[in-house]
Amino acid sequence: MRELAALAYGFLTAIICVQVMLTKSFRVGAEPLAACVLNFSGTALFCACFLLWREKGYRKIYLFGAGAIAVVLVVAGFALMIKTGFWVPVYDGSIPGPVWLLLGSLAALLWSLHMRARARAG
Repeated sequence: MRELAALAYGFLTAIICVQVMLTKSFRVGAEPLAACVLNFSGTALFCACFLLWREKGYRKIYLFGAGAIAVVLVVAGFALMIKTGFWVPVYDGSIPGPVWLLLGSLAALLWSLHMRARARAG
């Protein structure tokens, strides 16, 4: 079930951004798509590092370095989304781009928890 949140977020983001690329401008749709990819991958990496922190067999310095890279990816995603001023249309209203990225961060957290549970089970 957690995996479906990440898939739904990814598909909705791709559909919205491709629609904007085709109707308005390629750049206007490509920049928010890149911001969402940066944010999702950075959040998933950070959550994975946080979940592996207490595991044996992983060097803490590598986890710290990967976590630092993840934070840079998330900040770059938010900076790119704020620069574009992108809004996701929803019925009569709209969702600001940074709020959409927060939803993506939640989806990435759920996806990381799902992958960790799968790794422990098998």
